[in-house]
Amino acid sequence: MDSIAEQRAFSDKFRLPFSLLCDTDGRICDAYRVVHPWRRPRRETFLFRNGVLIHHDRAVNPQRQAYDVLMRIGALSRAR
Repeated sequence: MDSIAEQRAFSDKFRLPFSLLCDTDGRICDAYRVVHPWRRPRRETFLFRNGVLIHHDRAVNPQRQAYDVLMRIGALSRAR
C-alpha cells in the first residue's frame, strides 16, 4: 500500500527488472483477502499461470521468500 513514489524508489534502489504494483487504497488487498491493518499488508505470495492462481502462500518468511518462490516455480515447472 506504498505510494507510487515509494515503490519507484524501492524499484530503483534494487534495480528491479519488473514493474511493481501500487495498491494505495487497499482494493487489491481486499480482492485477494490480504489483511492490511494500519495500511501494512501482511506479506503473501501469489503465483499465477495464464491468469490462473496456481500457488498462494499466506505464511511468508521474508528472509526466505525469494528462495521459496524460486523453489515453488521449479517444482511447478517439473510437475507440468
